[in-house]
Amino acid sequence: MQENARTALEVIAHSGDRLRTAWHFDWPTSAQQAVHCLRYRMAGAPALPLVAIVGGASSGKSTVFNNLLDGRRASRITARGHCTLGPILFAHERNRTLVEKLLDDDVLMPGLHRNFVDLDSDAVGAKDALHIGFHHVDALADVLLFDTPDFTSEAARREGDVLLGQLAWFDRLIIVVDHERWYDRQSIGKLRSESVGLGQERMVLFNRTQEGALGPDAAAALEQQAKRLDCSGMSILEFRRGRGLCRFAPGTLDDVVEYANRPPPDRSLRLLSVVADAANQVLNQNEERVARLSTLRSSLFAAVDRALPSAMACMTALMTQAERRNLDVVSRTLRLQETKDWLVAQRRRIEGALRRVPIVGTLVVGAGDHFSTGSASSTDRDSAGLAFYESAVTRQSHEVNRTVGSSEFWDEITRWTGIEPADDACPMTAHERRRATEAIRAFGDALDRWNAKVERECEGVSPHAIGALGAGAVGLCVILIAVQGPLSVLTLTSAKAAIGAALGKLATVTGAGAVLGKPIARLAEVVHEKLIGSAEFLAVKSAAGGLRDCIHTAGRQRAEAALERAAKFVMPEENAIVTALGELREPPEAAC
Repeated sequence: MQENARTALEVIAHSGDRLRTAWHFDWPTSAQQAVHCLRYRMAGAPALPLVAIVGGASSGKSTVFNNLLDGRRASRITARGHCTLGPILFAHERNRTLVEKLLDDDVLMPGLHRNFVDLDSDAVGAKDALHIGFHHVDALADVLLFDTPDFTSEAARREGDVLLGQLAWFDRLIIVVDHERWYDRQSIGKLRSESVGLGQERMVLFNRTQEGALGPDAAAALEQQAKRLDCSGMSILEFRRGRGLCRFAPGTLDDVVEYANRPPPDRSLRLLSVVADAANQVLNQNEERVARLSTLRSSLFAAVDRALPSAMACMTALMTQAERRNLDVVSRTLRLQETKDWLVAQRRRIEGALRRVPIVGTLVVGAGDHFSTGSASSTDRDSAGLAFYESAVTRQSHEVNRTVGSSEFWDEITRWTGIEPADDACPMTAHERRRATEAIRAFGDALDRWNAKVERECEGVSPHAIGALGAGAVGLCVILIAVQGPLSVLTLTSAKAAIGAALGKLATVTGAGAVLGKPIARLAEVVHEKLIGSAEFLAVKSAAGGLRDCIHTAGRQRAEAALERAAKFVMPEENAIVTALGELREPPEAAC
Protein backbone atom coordinates (compact mmCIF):
# COMPACT_ATOMS: atom_id res chain seq x y z
CA MET A 1 0.00 0.00 0.00
CA GLN A 2 1.37 3.43 -0.92
CA GLU A 3 2.46 5.74 1.90
CA ASN A 4 -0.08 8.42 0.87
CA ALA A 5 -2.89 5.90 1.21
CA ARG A 6 -1.61 4.82 4.62
CA THR A 7 -1.56 8.44 5.81
CA ALA A 8 -5.05 9.01 4.41
CA LEU A 9 -6.38 5.94 6.24
CA GLU A 10 -4.91 7.24 9.51
CA VAL A 11 -6.67 10.58 9.01
CA ILE A 12 -10.03 8.98 8.29
CA ALA A 13 -9.60 6.44 11.10
CA HIS A 14 -9.26 9.28 13.62
CA SER A 15 -11.62 11.85 12.07
CA GLY A 16 -13.94 10.03 9.66
CA ASP A 17 -16.89 10.03 12.08
CA ARG A 18 -17.01 13.84 11.68
CA LEU A 19 -18.26 13.31 8.14
CA ARG A 20 -21.57 12.25 9.70
CA THR A 21 -21.60 14.22 12.94
CA ALA A 22 -20.15 17.55 11.79
CA TRP A 23 -21.10 17.79 8.09
CA HIS A 24 -23.99 15.30 7.88
CA PHE A 25 -22.65 13.38 4.89
CA ASP A 26 -23.77 9.88 4.01
CA TRP A 27 -20.63 8.20 5.32
CA PRO A 28 -21.67 4.61 6.14
CA THR A 29 -20.58 3.00 9.38
CA SER A 30 -19.46 0.06 7.25
CA ALA A 31 -17.01 2.32 5.37
CA GLN A 32 -15.59 3.71 8.60
CA GLN A 33 -15.15 0.19 9.97
CA ALA A 34 -13.44 -0.86 6.72
CA VAL A 35 -10.95 1.96 7.33
CA HIS A 36 -10.37 0.71 10.88
CA CYS A 37 -9.95 -2.85 9.61
CA LEU A 38 -7.33 -1.73 7.07
CA ARG A 39 -5.52 0.17 9.82
CA TYR A 40 -5.61 -3.00 11.95
CA ARG A 41 -3.88 -4.87 9.14
CA MET A 42 -1.39 -2.05 8.65
CA ALA A 43 -0.47 -2.29 12.36
CA GLY A 44 1.03 -5.72 11.72
CA ALA A 45 -1.78 -7.70 13.34
CA PRO A 46 -1.16 -11.47 13.37
CA ALA A 47 -2.81 -13.65 10.75
CA LEU A 48 -5.56 -14.86 13.07
CA PRO A 49 -8.85 -15.15 11.16
CA LEU A 50 -11.76 -13.17 12.58
CA VAL A 51 -14.74 -15.51 12.33
CA ALA A 52 -18.29 -14.36 13.12
CA ILE A 53 -21.36 -16.49 13.75
CA VAL A 54 -24.31 -14.62 12.25
CA GLY A 55 -27.99 -15.20 11.65
CA GLY A 56 -31.50 -14.05 12.36
CA ALA A 57 -33.25 -13.85 15.72
CA SER A 58 -33.55 -17.24 17.50
CA SER A 59 -31.73 -18.99 14.67
CA GLY A 60 -29.33 -20.76 17.07
CA LYS A 61 -26.24 -18.52 16.75
CA SER A 62 -25.40 -18.48 20.45
CA THR A 63 -26.01 -22.22 20.74
CA VAL A 64 -23.42 -22.86 18.00
CA PHE A 65 -21.05 -20.33 19.59
CA ASN A 66 -21.25 -21.96 23.03
CA ASN A 67 -20.86 -25.48 21.61
CA LEU A 68 -17.69 -24.41 19.82
CA LEU A 69 -16.42 -23.34 23.26
CA ASP A 70 -16.92 -26.85 24.74
CA GLY A 71 -20.51 -26.17 25.76
CA ARG A 72 -19.70 -23.29 28.14
CA ARG A 73 -22.29 -20.56 28.75
CA ALA A 74 -20.22 -17.77 27.19
CA SER A 75 -23.20 -16.18 25.38
CA ARG A 76 -26.67 -16.11 26.88
CA ILE A 77 -29.34 -18.37 25.41
CA THR A 78 -33.04 -17.75 26.07
CA ALA A 79 -36.35 -18.60 24.44
CA ARG A 80 -36.74 -14.91 23.69
CA GLY A 81 -35.24 -13.69 20.44
CA HIS A 82 -32.86 -10.76 20.02
CA CYS A 83 -30.92 -11.70 23.15
CA THR A 84 -27.41 -10.87 21.89
CA LEU A 85 -27.15 -7.08 21.64
CA GLY A 86 -23.53 -6.53 20.62
CA PRO A 87 -20.37 -8.37 19.49
CA ILE A 88 -18.88 -10.91 21.90
CA LEU A 89 -15.30 -12.02 21.20
CA PHE A 90 -13.58 -15.09 22.63
CA ALA A 91 -9.91 -15.81 21.96
CA HIS A 92 -7.58 -18.55 23.18
CA GLU A 93 -5.84 -17.90 26.50
CA ARG A 94 -2.42 -18.12 24.85
CA ASN A 95 -3.35 -15.06 22.74
CA ARG A 96 -4.45 -12.96 25.74
CA THR A 97 -1.38 -10.68 25.68
CA LEU A 98 -1.71 -10.16 21.93
CA VAL A 99 -5.42 -9.36 22.08
CA GLU A 100 -5.02 -7.01 25.04
CA LYS A 101 -2.26 -5.13 23.18
CA LEU A 102 -4.48 -4.76 20.10
CA LEU A 103 -7.18 -3.36 22.35
CA ASP A 104 -4.77 -1.07 24.20
CA ASP A 105 -3.45 0.25 20.87
CA ASP A 106 -7.09 0.89 19.88
CA VAL A 107 -6.75 -0.89 16.54
CA LEU A 108 -9.20 -3.78 17.11
CA MET A 109 -12.76 -2.46 16.74
CA PRO A 110 -11.87 1.02 18.04
CA GLY A 111 -14.58 3.25 19.41
CA LEU A 112 -16.34 0.47 21.33
CA HIS A 113 -16.24 0.21 25.10
CA ARG A 114 -14.26 -2.80 26.40
CA ASN A 115 -15.89 -5.26 28.80
CA PHE A 116 -14.03 -8.41 29.85
CA VAL A 117 -16.20 -11.43 30.67
CA ASP A 118 -15.70 -15.01 31.88
CA LEU A 119 -16.45 -18.22 30.01
CA ASP A 120 -19.70 -18.81 31.93
CA SER A 121 -20.84 -15.19 32.23
CA ASP A 122 -23.94 -15.56 30.00
CA ALA A 123 -22.92 -12.36 28.18
CA VAL A 124 -25.50 -10.53 26.10
CA GLY A 125 -23.25 -7.78 24.74
CA ALA A 126 -24.17 -4.16 24.09
CA LYS A 127 -24.59 -2.01 21.01
CA ASP A 128 -21.68 0.30 21.83
CA ALA A 129 -19.36 -2.24 23.48
CA LEU A 130 -17.11 -5.18 22.66
CA HIS A 131 -17.28 -7.99 25.24
CA ILE A 132 -14.04 -10.00 25.38
CA GLY A 133 -13.32 -13.35 26.99
CA PHE A 134 -10.73 -16.12 26.77
CA HIS A 135 -11.04 -19.91 26.43
CA HIS A 136 -8.86 -23.04 26.43
CA VAL A 137 -10.21 -24.83 23.33
CA ASP A 138 -7.04 -25.76 21.48
CA ALA A 139 -8.96 -26.50 18.25
CA LEU A 140 -9.70 -22.77 18.04
CA ALA A 141 -6.33 -21.56 19.32
CA ASP A 142 -5.66 -19.46 16.21
CA VAL A 143 -9.17 -18.09 15.70
CA LEU A 144 -10.83 -14.94 17.01
CA LEU A 145 -14.44 -16.11 17.36
CA PHE A 146 -17.38 -13.68 17.56
CA ASP A 147 -21.03 -14.07 18.49
CA THR A 148 -23.10 -11.28 16.93
CA PRO A 149 -26.55 -9.67 17.17
CA ASP A 150 -29.27 -10.71 14.74
CA PHE A 151 -29.78 -8.64 11.61
CA THR A 152 -33.26 -9.61 10.43
CA SER A 153 -35.62 -8.52 13.22
CA GLU A 154 -37.37 -5.19 13.64
CA ALA A 155 -35.40 -4.67 16.85
CA ALA A 156 -32.16 -5.01 14.87
CA ARG A 157 -33.29 -2.36 12.39
CA ARG A 158 -34.23 0.00 15.22
CA GLU A 159 -30.78 -0.39 16.74
CA GLY A 160 -29.06 0.47 13.47
CA ASP A 161 -28.03 -2.99 12.28
CA VAL A 162 -25.11 -3.44 14.67
CA LEU A 163 -23.86 -6.48 12.79
CA LEU A 164 -23.92 -4.85 9.34
CA GLY A 165 -22.03 -1.87 10.74
CA GLN A 166 -19.24 -4.10 12.05
CA LEU A 167 -19.33 -6.62 9.20
CA ALA A 168 -16.11 -5.44 7.52
CA TRP A 169 -14.02 -6.88 10.37
CA PHE A 170 -14.79 -10.52 9.73
CA ASP A 171 -12.75 -12.67 7.38
CA ARG A 172 -15.40 -15.35 7.19
CA LEU A 173 -18.96 -15.88 8.32
CA ILE A 174 -20.78 -18.87 9.74
CA ILE A 175 -24.42 -18.22 8.83
CA VAL A 176 -26.96 -20.05 10.98
CA VAL A 177 -30.39 -20.37 9.33
CA ASP A 178 -33.33 -21.73 11.34
CA HIS A 179 -35.74 -24.23 9.80
CA GLU A 180 -38.43 -21.64 8.98
CA ARG A 181 -35.95 -19.62 6.88
CA TRP A 182 -34.18 -22.43 5.05
CA TYR A 183 -35.46 -21.35 1.66
CA ASP A 184 -35.95 -17.67 2.39
CA ARG A 185 -33.17 -16.05 0.40
CA GLN A 186 -34.53 -12.58 1.12
CA SER A 187 -33.89 -12.94 4.86
CA ILE A 188 -30.11 -13.04 4.30
CA GLY A 189 -29.98 -11.39 0.87
CA LYS A 190 -28.70 -8.08 2.26
CA LEU A 191 -26.07 -9.85 4.32
CA ARG A 192 -24.91 -11.80 1.27
CA SER A 193 -24.59 -8.69 -0.94
CA GLU A 194 -22.66 -6.83 1.78
CA SER A 195 -20.44 -9.83 2.42
CA VAL A 196 -19.55 -10.38 -1.24
CA GLY A 197 -18.39 -6.76 -1.50
CA LEU A 198 -16.11 -7.30 1.50
CA GLY A 199 -14.48 -10.42 0.07
CA GLN A 200 -15.67 -12.63 2.92
CA GLU A 201 -16.03 -16.40 2.80
CA ARG A 202 -19.32 -17.88 4.03
CA MET A 203 -20.48 -21.20 5.42
CA VAL A 204 -24.14 -21.91 6.12
CA LEU A 205 -25.52 -24.09 8.92
CA PHE A 206 -29.11 -25.22 8.36
CA ASN A 207 -30.47 -25.62 11.88
CA ARG A 208 -33.22 -28.24 12.13
CA THR A 209 -36.00 -27.33 14.55
CA GLN A 210 -38.38 -30.09 13.46
CA GLU A 211 -38.13 -33.75 14.41
CA GLY A 212 -37.94 -36.49 11.81
CA ALA A 213 -35.66 -37.78 9.11
CA LEU A 214 -34.44 -35.43 6.38
CA GLY A 215 -35.01 -36.99 2.97
CA PRO A 216 -32.48 -36.94 0.13
CA ASP A 217 -34.59 -34.49 -1.88
CA ALA A 218 -34.60 -32.01 1.03
CA ALA A 219 -30.87 -32.41 1.51
CA ALA A 220 -30.28 -31.77 -2.19
CA ALA A 221 -32.51 -28.68 -2.03
CA LEU A 222 -30.44 -27.34 0.86
CA GLU A 223 -27.26 -27.88 -1.14
CA GLN A 224 -28.76 -25.85 -3.98
CA GLN A 225 -29.78 -23.16 -1.50
CA ALA A 226 -26.21 -22.98 -0.18
CA LYS A 227 -24.95 -22.47 -3.74
CA ARG A 228 -27.49 -19.72 -4.32
CA LEU A 229 -26.18 -18.03 -1.21
CA ASP A 230 -22.61 -18.30 -2.59
CA CYS A 231 -21.47 -20.27 0.45
CA SER A 232 -18.23 -22.24 0.29
CA GLY A 233 -19.55 -24.89 2.67
CA MET A 234 -22.69 -26.11 4.41
CA SER A 235 -23.78 -28.35 7.26
CA ILE A 236 -27.12 -29.55 8.59
CA LEU A 237 -27.56 -29.47 12.38
CA GLU A 238 -29.74 -32.23 13.74
CA PHE A 239 -32.90 -31.55 15.74
CA ARG A 240 -32.36 -31.23 19.51
CA ARG A 241 -35.18 -31.54 22.00
CA GLY A 242 -35.58 -29.08 24.87
CA ARG A 243 -34.91 -25.40 25.51
CA GLY A 244 -31.88 -23.47 26.62
CA LEU A 245 -28.34 -24.59 25.87
CA CYS A 246 -28.32 -27.92 24.00
CA ARG A 247 -25.02 -29.69 23.61
CA PHE A 248 -24.25 -31.24 20.23
CA ALA A 249 -23.01 -34.75 19.74
CA PRO A 250 -19.23 -35.10 19.40
CA GLY A 251 -17.99 -34.33 15.90
CA THR A 252 -21.09 -32.28 14.93
CA LEU A 253 -19.09 -29.08 14.44
CA ASP A 254 -15.81 -30.56 13.19
CA ASP A 255 -16.32 -29.16 9.69
CA VAL A 256 -17.12 -25.78 11.21
CA VAL A 257 -13.88 -25.84 13.22
CA GLU A 258 -11.93 -26.82 10.10
CA TYR A 259 -13.57 -24.00 8.15
CA ALA A 260 -12.82 -21.44 10.89
CA ASN A 261 -9.12 -22.39 10.97
CA ARG A 262 -8.44 -21.74 7.31
CA PRO A 263 -5.89 -18.95 6.72
CA PRO A 264 -7.66 -15.60 6.39
CA PRO A 265 -8.08 -14.32 2.82
CA ASP A 266 -6.36 -11.10 1.77
CA ARG A 267 -9.27 -8.70 1.62
CA SER A 268 -7.31 -5.44 1.43
CA LEU A 269 -8.34 -4.63 -2.14
CA ARG A 270 -12.01 -5.29 -1.36
CA LEU A 271 -11.86 -3.13 1.75
CA LEU A 272 -10.11 -0.34 -0.14
CA SER A 273 -12.77 -0.56 -2.83
CA VAL A 274 -15.52 -0.13 -0.22
CA VAL A 275 -13.70 2.91 1.21
CA ALA A 276 -13.09 4.34 -2.28
CA ASP A 277 -16.77 4.11 -3.21
CA ALA A 278 -17.84 5.84 0.02
CA ALA A 279 -15.09 8.49 -0.31
CA ASN A 280 -16.12 9.22 -3.89
CA GLN A 281 -19.75 9.62 -2.86
CA VAL A 282 -18.88 12.02 -0.05
CA LEU A 283 -16.58 14.11 -2.23
CA ASN A 284 -19.17 14.30 -5.02
CA GLN A 285 -21.76 15.34 -2.47
CA ASN A 286 -19.42 17.98 -1.06
CA GLU A 287 -18.62 19.32 -4.53
CA GLU A 288 -22.33 19.68 -5.21
CA ARG A 289 -22.76 21.54 -1.93
CA VAL A 290 -19.85 23.85 -2.74
CA ALA A 291 -21.43 24.74 -6.09
CA ARG A 292 -24.87 25.24 -4.53
CA LEU A 293 -23.40 27.33 -1.73
CA SER A 294 -21.78 29.59 -4.34
CA THR A 295 -25.14 29.99 -6.07
CA LEU A 296 -26.79 30.70 -2.73
CA ARG A 297 -24.15 33.37 -2.01
CA SER A 298 -24.89 35.18 -5.28
CA SER A 299 -28.65 34.88 -4.74
CA LEU A 300 -28.45 36.24 -1.19
CA PHE A 301 -26.40 39.30 -2.12
CA ALA A 302 -28.69 39.94 -5.09
CA ALA A 303 -31.69 39.71 -2.73
CA VAL A 304 -30.08 42.20 -0.35
CA ASP A 305 -29.46 44.61 -3.23
CA ARG A 306 -33.05 44.19 -4.50
CA ALA A 307 -34.46 45.04 -1.10
CA LEU A 308 -32.17 48.03 -0.63
CA PRO A 309 -34.09 51.34 -0.74
CA SER A 310 -32.90 53.97 -3.21
CA ALA A 311 -30.72 56.90 -2.22
CA MET A 312 -33.70 59.20 -2.84
CA ALA A 313 -35.91 57.13 -0.55
CA CYS A 314 -33.33 57.27 2.22
CA MET A 315 -32.79 61.01 1.80
CA THR A 316 -36.44 61.94 1.78
CA ALA A 317 -37.12 59.65 4.74
CA LEU A 318 -34.67 61.73 6.78
CA MET A 319 -36.27 65.12 6.12
CA THR A 320 -38.05 67.21 8.73
CA GLN A 321 -41.62 68.41 8.35
CA ALA A 322 -40.53 71.79 6.98
CA GLU A 323 -38.20 70.09 4.52
CA ARG A 324 -41.04 67.83 3.45
CA ARG A 325 -43.24 70.82 2.71
CA ASN A 326 -40.59 72.14 0.37
CA LEU A 327 -40.16 68.65 -1.05
CA ASP A 328 -43.89 68.50 -1.67
CA VAL A 329 -43.79 71.72 -3.73
CA VAL A 330 -40.66 70.79 -5.65
CA SER A 331 -41.65 67.20 -6.42
CA ARG A 332 -45.19 68.04 -7.53
CA THR A 333 -43.97 70.94 -9.65
CA LEU A 334 -41.01 69.21 -11.26
CA ARG A 335 -42.77 65.83 -11.46
CA LEU A 336 -39.60 63.99 -10.46
CA GLN A 337 -40.66 60.43 -11.15
CA GLU A 338 -38.43 58.82 -8.55
CA THR A 339 -39.76 61.14 -5.85
CA LYS A 340 -43.34 60.49 -6.92
CA ASP A 341 -42.81 56.73 -6.90
CA TRP A 342 -41.17 56.98 -3.53
CA LEU A 343 -44.19 58.82 -2.06
CA VAL A 344 -46.46 55.91 -3.03
CA ALA A 345 -44.13 53.06 -2.17
CA GLN A 346 -43.04 54.65 1.09
CA ARG A 347 -46.61 54.74 2.37
CA ARG A 348 -47.16 51.03 1.70
CA ARG A 349 -43.81 49.87 3.02
CA ILE A 350 -43.27 51.74 6.27
CA GLU A 351 -46.56 53.38 7.27
CA GLY A 352 -47.05 50.59 9.81
CA ALA A 353 -43.58 51.12 11.24
CA LEU A 354 -43.98 54.89 11.37
CA ARG A 355 -47.41 54.70 12.98
CA ARG A 356 -45.99 53.30 16.22
CA VAL A 357 -43.73 56.39 16.52
CA PRO A 358 -46.14 59.09 17.82
CA ILE A 359 -44.33 62.09 16.39
CA VAL A 360 -44.18 60.55 12.93
CA GLY A 361 -47.78 59.38 12.72
CA THR A 362 -48.97 62.33 10.66
CA LEU A 363 -46.26 62.30 8.01
CA VAL A 364 -48.16 60.28 5.40
CA VAL A 365 -51.80 61.20 4.85
CA GLY A 366 -54.69 60.73 2.46
CA ALA A 367 -54.51 59.22 -0.95
CA GLY A 368 -52.45 62.00 -2.48
CA ASP A 369 -48.80 61.73 -3.39
CA HIS A 370 -47.55 64.51 -1.16
CA PHE A 371 -46.74 65.03 2.50
CA SER A 372 -48.83 66.66 5.16
CA THR A 373 -47.90 70.12 6.33
CA GLY A 374 -48.34 69.11 9.97
CA SER A 375 -46.99 71.00 12.92
CA ALA A 376 -43.33 71.42 13.57
CA SER A 377 -43.65 69.20 16.63
CA SER A 378 -43.84 66.15 14.32
CA THR A 379 -40.34 66.62 12.97
CA ASP A 380 -38.09 64.23 14.96
CA ARG A 381 -35.50 63.24 12.36
CA ASP A 382 -33.93 60.54 14.57
CA SER A 383 -37.18 58.68 15.25
CA ALA A 384 -38.36 58.83 11.66
CA GLY A 385 -34.96 57.74 10.36
CA LEU A 386 -34.65 54.83 12.80
CA ALA A 387 -38.18 53.63 11.99
CA PHE A 388 -37.31 53.75 8.30
CA TYR A 389 -34.02 51.96 8.94
CA GLU A 390 -35.67 49.18 10.96
CA SER A 391 -38.34 48.68 8.32
CA ALA A 392 -35.76 48.49 5.53
CA VAL A 393 -33.57 46.02 7.44
CA THR A 394 -36.60 43.87 8.28
CA ARG A 395 -37.48 43.75 4.60
CA GLN A 396 -33.93 42.69 3.74
CA SER A 397 -34.03 40.02 6.43
CA HIS A 398 -37.28 38.65 4.97
CA GLU A 399 -35.65 38.55 1.54
CA VAL A 400 -32.70 36.64 3.00
CA ASN A 401 -35.01 34.10 4.67
CA ARG A 402 -37.07 33.66 1.51
CA THR A 403 -33.97 33.16 -0.63
CA VAL A 404 -32.49 30.65 1.82
CA GLY A 405 -35.74 28.68 2.10
CA SER A 406 -36.15 28.34 -1.66
CA SER A 407 -32.50 27.53 -2.45
CA GLU A 408 -31.28 24.28 -3.99
CA PHE A 409 -28.60 24.14 -1.31
CA TRP A 410 -31.07 23.82 1.56
CA ASP A 411 -33.35 21.59 -0.48
CA GLU A 412 -30.50 19.06 -0.71
CA ILE A 413 -29.50 19.46 2.94
CA THR A 414 -33.08 18.96 4.15
CA ARG A 415 -33.58 15.90 1.96
CA TRP A 416 -30.38 14.27 3.22
CA THR A 417 -30.47 15.30 6.87
CA GLY A 418 -34.00 16.48 7.70
CA ILE A 419 -32.51 19.74 9.01
CA GLU A 420 -34.42 22.91 8.09
CA PRO A 421 -32.69 26.30 7.68
CA ALA A 422 -33.01 28.63 10.64
CA ASP A 423 -34.69 31.97 9.89
CA ASP A 424 -32.92 35.21 10.67
CA ALA A 425 -34.96 37.01 13.33
CA CYS A 426 -33.20 40.28 12.39
CA PRO A 427 -33.16 42.10 15.76
CA MET A 428 -31.51 45.49 15.48
CA THR A 429 -28.31 45.44 17.51
CA ALA A 430 -27.06 48.32 19.64
CA HIS A 431 -24.13 48.74 17.25
CA GLU A 432 -26.45 48.97 14.24
CA ARG A 433 -28.69 51.48 16.02
CA ARG A 434 -25.67 53.58 16.90
CA ARG A 435 -24.37 53.58 13.31
CA ALA A 436 -27.81 54.41 11.92
CA THR A 437 -28.26 57.27 14.40
CA GLU A 438 -24.84 58.66 13.49
CA ALA A 439 -25.74 58.53 9.77
CA ILE A 440 -29.08 60.24 10.41
CA ARG A 441 -27.50 63.05 12.39
CA ALA A 442 -24.68 63.44 9.87
CA PHE A 443 -27.30 63.96 7.15
CA GLY A 444 -29.14 66.55 9.25
CA ASP A 445 -25.94 68.46 9.94
CA ALA A 446 -24.93 68.34 6.26
CA LEU A 447 -28.37 69.53 5.12
CA ASP A 448 -28.32 72.42 7.60
CA ARG A 449 -24.91 73.52 6.33
CA TRP A 450 -26.13 73.19 2.75
CA ASN A 451 -29.22 75.35 3.32
CA ALA A 452 -27.06 77.96 5.03
CA LYS A 453 -24.73 77.86 2.05
CA VAL A 454 -27.65 78.34 -0.36
CA GLU A 455 -28.94 81.37 1.56
CA ARG A 456 -25.47 82.87 1.82
CA GLU A 457 -24.56 82.46 -1.86
CA CYS A 458 -27.94 83.64 -3.13
CA GLU A 459 -28.09 86.68 -0.83
CA GLY A 460 -28.02 89.87 -2.87
CA VAL A 461 -28.19 88.08 -6.18
CA SER A 462 -31.94 88.23 -6.50
CA PRO A 463 -33.84 88.86 -3.27
CA HIS A 464 -37.14 88.86 -5.13
CA ALA A 465 -36.44 85.46 -6.64
CA ILE A 466 -35.31 83.99 -3.36
CA GLY A 467 -38.28 85.51 -1.59
CA ALA A 468 -40.70 84.06 -4.14
CA LEU A 469 -39.19 80.58 -4.19
CA GLY A 470 -37.74 80.19 -0.71
CA ALA A 471 -34.13 79.19 -0.02
CA GLY A 472 -35.28 75.77 1.19
CA ALA A 473 -37.04 75.07 -2.10
CA VAL A 474 -34.00 76.25 -4.05
CA GLY A 475 -31.72 73.95 -2.03
CA LEU A 476 -34.03 70.96 -2.42
CA CYS A 477 -34.47 71.66 -6.10
CA VAL A 478 -30.72 71.45 -6.59
CA ILE A 479 -30.41 68.31 -4.52
CA LEU A 480 -33.33 66.52 -6.21
CA ILE A 481 -32.20 67.35 -9.73
CA ALA A 482 -28.60 66.40 -9.00
CA VAL A 483 -29.47 63.21 -7.17
CA GLN A 484 -32.00 61.62 -9.48
CA GLY A 485 -30.94 58.01 -9.66
CA PRO A 486 -27.75 56.67 -8.06
CA LEU A 487 -25.56 59.22 -6.30
CA SER A 488 -22.56 57.92 -8.16
CA VAL A 489 -23.79 59.42 -11.48
CA LEU A 490 -23.73 63.00 -10.17
CA THR A 491 -21.75 65.39 -12.42
CA LEU A 492 -21.27 69.13 -12.27
CA THR A 493 -22.28 69.96 -15.82
CA SER A 494 -25.13 67.57 -16.59
CA ALA A 495 -27.37 69.14 -13.96
CA LYS A 496 -26.96 72.82 -15.04
CA ALA A 497 -29.65 72.97 -17.72
CA ALA A 498 -32.07 70.90 -15.72
CA ILE A 499 -31.62 73.06 -12.62
CA GLY A 500 -32.12 76.30 -14.61
CA ALA A 501 -35.31 74.94 -16.19
CA ALA A 502 -36.54 73.67 -12.84
CA LEU A 503 -36.00 76.98 -11.09
CA GLY A 504 -37.85 78.75 -13.90
CA LYS A 505 -40.74 76.32 -13.59
CA LEU A 506 -40.86 76.87 -9.83
CA ALA A 507 -41.00 80.62 -10.39
CA THR A 508 -43.83 80.26 -12.90
CA VAL A 509 -45.86 78.08 -10.51
CA THR A 510 -45.42 80.59 -7.70
CA GLY A 511 -46.59 83.40 -10.02
CA ALA A 512 -43.21 85.09 -10.22
CA GLY A 513 -42.05 83.74 -13.54
CA ALA A 514 -43.17 86.70 -15.67
CA VAL A 515 -41.18 89.28 -13.66
CA LEU A 516 -38.27 87.15 -12.49
CA GLY A 517 -37.04 85.66 -15.73
CA LYS A 518 -33.62 87.33 -15.64
CA PRO A 519 -33.09 86.89 -11.87
CA ILE A 520 -33.96 83.19 -12.20
CA ALA A 521 -31.39 82.81 -14.95
CA ARG A 522 -28.82 84.58 -12.76
CA LEU A 523 -29.81 82.34 -9.83
CA ALA A 524 -29.21 79.26 -11.97
CA GLU A 525 -25.71 80.57 -12.76
CA VAL A 526 -24.98 81.03 -9.06
CA VAL A 527 -26.22 77.53 -8.35
CA HIS A 528 -23.99 76.09 -11.01
CA GLU A 529 -20.90 78.13 -10.15
CA LYS A 530 -20.98 78.27 -6.34
CA LEU A 531 -23.34 75.63 -5.04
CA ILE A 532 -22.95 72.45 -7.06
CA GLY A 533 -19.57 70.96 -6.29
CA SER A 534 -19.14 72.89 -3.06
CA ALA A 535 -17.98 71.16 0.11
CA GLU A 536 -21.47 71.53 1.55
CA PHE A 537 -23.06 69.99 -1.52
CA LEU A 538 -20.63 67.06 -1.52
CA ALA A 539 -21.27 66.58 2.20
CA VAL A 540 -25.02 66.28 1.55
CA LYS A 541 -24.32 63.85 -1.27
CA SER A 542 -22.15 61.73 1.01
CA ALA A 543 -24.49 61.94 4.00
CA ALA A 544 -27.51 61.10 1.85
CA GLY A 545 -25.92 57.72 1.19
CA GLY A 546 -24.88 57.15 4.80
CA LEU A 547 -28.13 55.61 6.01
CA ARG A 548 -28.39 53.57 2.82
CA ASP A 549 -24.90 52.23 3.47
CA CYS A 550 -25.97 51.26 7.00
CA ILE A 551 -28.99 49.40 5.62
CA HIS A 552 -26.86 47.71 3.00
CA THR A 553 -24.26 46.67 5.59
CA ALA A 554 -26.96 45.25 7.87
CA GLY A 555 -28.45 43.28 4.96
CA ARG A 556 -25.04 41.94 3.97
CA GLN A 557 -24.36 40.90 7.55
CA ARG A 558 -27.60 38.92 7.61
CA ALA A 559 -26.71 37.32 4.29
CA GLU A 560 -23.24 36.46 5.63
CA ALA A 561 -24.80 34.95 8.77
CA ALA A 562 -27.08 32.80 6.59
CA LEU A 563 -24.07 31.70 4.53
CA GLU A 564 -22.13 30.90 7.69
CA ARG A 565 -24.95 28.64 8.86
CA ALA A 566 -25.00 26.93 5.46
CA ALA A 567 -21.21 26.59 5.28
CA LYS A 568 -21.30 24.31 8.32
CA PHE A 569 -22.53 21.59 5.94
CA VAL A 570 -19.61 22.04 3.52
CA MET A 571 -16.07 20.74 4.01
CA PRO A 572 -13.42 23.36 3.20
CA GLU A 573 -11.14 22.32 0.37
CA GLU A 574 -8.05 22.73 2.58
CA ASN A 575 -9.40 20.37 5.26
CA ALA A 576 -7.17 17.34 5.88
CA ILE A 577 -10.17 15.01 5.59
CA VAL A 578 -10.87 16.27 2.06
CA THR A 579 -7.26 15.57 1.10
CA ALA A 580 -7.44 12.10 2.64
CA LEU A 581 -10.70 11.25 0.87
CA GLY A 582 -9.13 12.44 -2.38
CA GLU A 583 -6.32 9.92 -1.91
CA LEU A 584 -8.77 7.11 -1.12
CA ARG A 585 -11.27 7.78 -3.90
CA GLU A 586 -8.88 6.34 -6.49
CA PRO A 587 -9.33 2.70 -7.61
CA PRO A 588 -7.78 0.35 -5.06
CA GLU A 589 -5.28 -1.02 -7.60
CA ALA A 590 -3.75 2.46 -7.77
CA ALA A 591 -3.47 2.64 -4.02
CA CYS A 592 -1.69 -0.68 -3.48
